[in-house]
Amino acid sequence: MMISIPLSIVMAAAVALTPSVPFPASDHAQGAPAARELGRQVLADGDGWASVDGGTTGGANAAPEDVHQVSTRDELAAAVAGNEPKIVYVQRDINAHTASDGTPIICEDYAVDGYSLAAYLAAFDPSHWTGPASGPLEDARKASSANQREQIRINVGANTTIVGAGDVQLTGFTLNIDRVDNVIVRNLQLSDAYDCFPGWNGDTWKTEWDNLVVSGSTHVWLDHLTLDDGGTADAEQPKYFGEPFLRHDGLLDVVRQSDLVTISWSRMAGHDKSLLWGNGDGVTADRGRLRVTLHHNELVDLGQRAPRVRFGQAHVYNNVYRVTDAGQYQYSWGVGVESSIIAQNNTFELAAGIPPARIIGTFGGTGIDEQGTWVNGRHLSVLDAYNSANPGAALAPDVQGTSGPHLPVEPAPAARERVDREAGSGVLR
Repeated sequence: MMISIPLSIVMAAAVALTPSVPFPASDHAQGAPAARELGRQVLADGDGWASVDGGTTGGANAAPEDVHQVSTRDELAAAVAGNEPKIVYVQRDINAHTASDGTPIICEDYAVDGYSLAAYLAAFDPSHWTGPASGPLEDARKASSANQREQIRINVGANTTIVGAGDVQLTGFTLNIDRVDNVIVRNLQLSDAYDCFPGWNGDTWKTEWDNLVVSGSTHVWLDHLTLDDGGTADAEQPKYFGEPFLRHDGLLDVVRQSDLVTISWSRMAGHDKSLLWGNGDGVTADRGRLRVTLHHNELVDLGQRAPRVRFGQAHVYNNVYRVTDAGQYQYSWGVGVESSIIAQNNTFELAAGIPPARIIGTFGGTGIDEQGTWVNGRHLSVLDAYNSANPGAALAPDVQGTSGPHLPVEPAPAARERVDREAGSGVLR
């Protein structure tokens, strides 16, 4: 069976919280574009968790010879490597599944040791196989997956700024910010981190590859991004062994003791398991870390995890959530073990049939600080709605953590208008 990589992919009165700092310039960063090029801009003072302990500057101090313009996969991989200050401008759309000579790569080109989907399905059909896949064909799948990883995963070094030069798209990549400090990524569309080789674990299909991963890293600013599944909708994939053959894992994960992250003015759309912040319930090393600010983002048709938090302190404010498909929606705010989610002045536009109580999901957590939320044009307490619908699993209205530094928290309707105008990639010039 051939498997090809898809190439496409009321305003109303409300009271704002007391601002901690004045509004920054209209480009949401220190230094207006007329005075400083995008690659030299740094995160504004007070703009979320990534602004503490020295702030986030990325490659702003790069020497002229460490300012790169890239147009191919290999140029991108080389330019972002290493820990010296550097600025990388992505000049054009790039598809990860492209060889050095420009030849497109399809899934079969990664396959080794006799792997094929047809053979894999025949070998592990539950009619004669029980439990997770194992043996030579599973080993072949893992080796094939490793080949894909080598091609699509781009490892970003410390002290790096990556900026899209205009409206540009990276397709098929996993942008991997792993065990480094001081990284900025802005004005890029990251689409369709497509898994060629999902694995059978005995109950479901397990996929790899996130559009963007922050793992074991600190001081990361992600701004004016668009993250989506491109032309591949998991809801449209076939079922094998009675389970959906999914092609995507996470959209933007913050994991493995990462800390001091600000995610701003971005658009995330059309994904299921979207924003996972933290690892397993027993990973106590995450305590005191995973401090993340999520503000002024548009989140459209995210099925779940927007975000789901374990241990971390998440400040979620002035975001706009839009859900058009009641059948695919599960929840937005996942209250996990020892999590501290402070959700302020967010807007939800929910399709018919979705009650406000579904906005919150519980996964071992005990409380959420939620206020100022607007749902379908009116202000209401989502926490009260959740507790009324779930009397046996009621959550407290407070948390142990803090919001950290932040820019002014706007009334939700005002923030919605600004997000509609300004969020997403291709906006910065």
